[in-house]
Amino acid sequence: MGSNTTERNFFDLFNNDFALLKAKFNVNSDELPIDVHIKNLPGKKTGTKDLKKLAMMCTDHKTADFVEFYSRHNGFELATVVHPVNALKKTLLRQLPASDLGKFTKQYLPGGKLAWTIDLNKAKALYRGEHKWLAFAEVDGGPACLTIFLDGENAGNVFLLNPQPHFNILKPIAKSYSLLLERIAKDPAAFFRLIRAYVTIERDDKQRYGYVPVEYEF
Repeated sequence: MGSNTTERNFFDLFNNDFALLKAKFNVNSDELPIDVHIKNLPGKKTGTKDLKKLAMMCTDHKTADFVEFYSRHNGFELATVVHPVNALKKTLLRQLPASDLGKFTKQYLPGGKLAWTIDLNKAKALYRGEHKWLAFAEVDGGPACLTIFLDGENAGNVFLLNPQPHFNILKPIAKSYSLLLERIAKDPAAFFRLIRAYVTIERDDKQRYGYVPVEYEF
C-alpha cells in the first residue's frame, strides 16, 4: 500500500471516536463556520474469498496497493455526520466492501441505473472504451463516486465520476490508490470540497442547504 507513513497518516483519521468538521454555507463570506461532529469507521478485515476475487480482477501491478488495502480493511466510512441535530445524517465518503464492488460498479455500466452519469457527459470517452475499471467509493450518497482503472494506460489511476463535473474529470485526481489516501489525509476538508461532498443542513425554513467543509480538526 505504499509507505508506512501513508498508512499511518490516513489511519490517523480513525484514531478518535469523533472528529470535527467546520463548514460554511458561503466559503467567501465572513460568517463563522458551524461545527459538525463526524465519525470515521475503518472496515473490518476482508474475507479470504472476496480478497482472492478482487486480486483476480486487479492483476496489473499498479493496482497492487488497492488490493493491499483490502487485505487489511474492507473499505471505510469517512465523515459520517453525527451532530448538529438539524444536519442530514449521511456519510461524505464511503468505500465499498470488496464483496459489493461488482454490484456497485454494475450500476454505472451500460444498461445500469446510473449509466446516465457517464453517457450524458464527456466521461463517456473515458469509461466506455476497452479498459476495465471499478467504481469503489460512494461520494455524498451518490451518484458521484470514485473509480480506479484496472488496466491500460490509466491502470491504478483514481478518478472522480460526477454527472455534473465542475472540473476536467477525464484527468485522475490521484495517480495511485496510495496517493489518494495521502491526498485525503493531508487535508480532508479540501478533498471533500474537491469531490463536492457537502454537509446538508435543514434550516428554520425547513429547506435543506449544502454547507462546504472548510477545515478538519484531528
